[in-house]
Amino acid sequence: MTEGVFDELFLKAPFAWEPEEAERVKQEFRDTRPAAQLPVVSGLWQYWRQRAADASLFDDPDEDLALVLHAKALGLDVPVPDPEEPLAALLGRAEDPEECGPLVPEPLSWGPRAALARQVRAVLPGSLVRVWVVVDDQGPVEVLAVGEGLPDIRQHVVQSALITSLRVNGLVDPTSGPQVEDFIGVGLTHVSAGLAGRDSAVRLPSVFDARRAAVGDAATPTARGLVRELVNGLRALQRETNLVEVVEVRRADVTAFGQAVRDLADRAADHPHKAFLRPARADTDGGGVVALLPCLRTTRSGGPGASVHVVLHPDLLSSEAYRDLEEAHQRVLARRLTVDAKLRRDRIEADIKWLTADLESYERATKEERVLKWDPTVLLVEKFDELTGTVIKLAEPEEIDVDLYYTNNVPQLIKSREVWRKRLDEVVTNLDAAAGKPHAPARQLAAGRFLDAVLRDVVPDESPAVEVAFLRWRDQVAPMLRHEWRRALRAQGIDPSDVFTRHTAFLTRYLPSVEGDEAALFVQPYSVVDEHLSAVLADARRGVLVVRDATDHAVPEHDGTDTPEARAQAEVAWAELARLGDDPGTDERTFNAAFLDALRAHPRHIARRMTEELHPGDPGAAEAETIEDELRHAARAMSLGEGMDRARRAMRASAFVTARLSLDGVRADPHWEARAWLLRAVVECAAADLVTADIPGMLGSQMPGVPAAALRALDEAVHLDAAYTTEWLATLPEVDLDRGIRRLFHGIPRMRASTTDRERAVWLFRGAVEAARLARQLDEAGEELPEDEEAIDTALVKLGKAVEDVLVGPYVGGVHNEADSLLEVLTGEEPPKYGGRTGA
Repeated sequence: MTEGVFDELFLKAPFAWEPEEAERVKQEFRDTRPAAQLPVVSGLWQYWRQRAADASLFDDPDEDLALVLHAKALGLDVPVPDPEEPLAALLGRAEDPEECGPLVPEPLSWGPRAALARQVRAVLPGSLVRVWVVVDDQGPVEVLAVGEGLPDIRQHVVQSALITSLRVNGLVDPTSGPQVEDFIGVGLTHVSAGLAGRDSAVRLPSVFDARRAAVGDAATPTARGLVRELVNGLRALQRETNLVEVVEVRRADVTAFGQAVRDLADRAADHPHKAFLRPARADTDGGGVVALLPCLRTTRSGGPGASVHVVLHPDLLSSEAYRDLEEAHQRVLARRLTVDAKLRRDRIEADIKWLTADLESYERATKEERVLKWDPTVLLVEKFDELTGTVIKLAEPEEIDVDLYYTNNVPQLIKSREVWRKRLDEVVTNLDAAAGKPHAPARQLAAGRFLDAVLRDVVPDESPAVEVAFLRWRDQVAPMLRHEWRRALRAQGIDPSDVFTRHTAFLTRYLPSVEGDEAALFVQPYSVVDEHLSAVLADARRGVLVVRDATDHAVPEHDGTDTPEARAQAEVAWAELARLGDDPGTDERTFNAAFLDALRAHPRHIARRMTEELHPGDPGAAEAETIEDELRHAARAMSLGEGMDRARRAMRASAFVTARLSLDGVRADPHWEARAWLLRAVVECAAADLVTADIPGMLGSQMPGVPAAALRALDEAVHLDAAYTTEWLATLPEVDLDRGIRRLFHGIPRMRASTTDRERAVWLFRGAVEAARLARQLDEAGEELPEDEEAIDTALVKLGKAVEDVLVGPYVGGVHNEADSLLEVLTGEEPPKYGGRTGA
């Protein structure tokens, strides 16, 4: 809108406008639709409701409807009118499916038969995530992931893609403009290294050239590395789950395919009386590229390379409903990723500081001091995983020579953590840079995700709060967006069904104000096009390139598939698989091909039979009793080490009752049980709120002030092993509490020395089951927390039991550090490090 019109008209209230002034604003609305600004829509809406509510505002009823829809989309108050008011009829039209109904065909649930079908690979609602990695001579440069996938996989892919995109955009050259070319939608993700140039899998139209964002030359290797990290993570998901499929394609091949499709549109524009078809190939071996291509025009009316699009105004994202949606989204994704990176970095920095101080203390000590303060060997209970940057508890402790530990292990542990500290520091810097820009990439990605979801009639599910906020905003904006898209296609003579398909996605680019042009949201439909399995029709009479694949002809599966005849056929197929499996001459490739064929033909029946075959029968009473005996024996063998370890962790969390209970369950030979009582003495001192630094001296010398419960524990230890107790107490004042506790764990019998292989297997399996239960328990507890804020005491009530079970529960042998971090966040206090010793 021109400054003159704005200055003249909006300095006074709309109800005071003269008729000719109202006409000027009405003309502004006509000229700028659908990119109408909030002041124009708000002013006209107030003028209409206050001056002429009982009559039409425009001569054209379609323009009256458009104003109502824009007012609702911008969050203005649209009241429920009297039935005789013109507004009532307009709101009735807004409910008409022909006017404002969904644009894309009704989505289908993608079941097992469709997931295994050979006729289609790239499916937006697919249960398998298929990833095409675009590579050049230096490695991956772009990632295109298609398919919603299962919830856990979907969450992992979305978070990994988002953090990669934000980090890459944190490297973007500030002089190249703020536009973000990545897209993270529901069932479709595209992330690139932001390389300068035009040979990208998602090639944008020429309108963006002046505003294209590119990574600076100096940052290009870093951007490539970030994309490579994303690809490595997706490949790991493929290896671990088989629910992600990663395929590499050459950048030159993707560029050539995209250009071939564009050339087809140009040929149709040059020969308006001919149609050109690029058919799908039924004889394909499953290869070929998949690209995300714009819906190109097949006429010259928009110029060479023109595409179908709609331009909206950024005011559409200024309503209260959208602000709530964006806040919920950023809280659960972008902001959470940033906080997680900062917490992990801070923990690693604390570990580096602790390890460095420990190493320096050992190196400064004389031989005599080392003999006095350090045991001959070190008990390793944890391992730092260099691949993931996390600490993992070892299934069985390991002992190594103390000098070897400080000479080799500790420097390597510091070095590995330094690598991760630097990596996480870069993550935080990139994310902060991306979030701190005037047109933050995180906000652009969110806008693109939600506008696409509205137009495709799908719901983002990153959290319940996001889903609720999205549905509220969708109710406001969907009628306007659908109406304006239909109007735009009618004006160009395009059938909506040629654009809106089950493989269409809507990419939104934010265009900032340039040389006097208003800022805009450029919304453009793209189609997922398979080089071999998609048919492409270029016909000037249809006005747009038409893409078709098997999803356009997919129909719901009928109930008739579960008939006696179908089950009989499935049994025949299963019997043939059993025969092939028993035949020594059947190689793996032949069996796999036959198995997939049977699964495609009878997915439910074959899956059911396979589950029945693999599922073990219920154990008999004798076997169940044997398993219980083996578990009890393993638990007794582990009670010393596990009980003391749980007590130490409980003490760190100030859960002193739990620490006492953990030690009460220890059953071992007297000279080992004495150590549990010595640890009990330390627990009682900590429970009495003695200063940590004072405990070694007070307890070692049994000075006044030592709690009576601690003295009783010392008496029990003396009774069980007087020699060790006397020696430990004598050296305790010379060392800190951390080293004193470590000495108690030195030499504790390992599980392998006192159990059979089967007993260890029973123990570890029970631990896996318990860990899975606790993971579900923690997820369920987390869902009770609101998305915005929660009182610390209330959060501890909801999460405390789950966190405590993770930290100190029986049979749990996994990673504890994440639970430690969560407890630290909840309490706002860093727990002391009692007796921890990291591994190799």
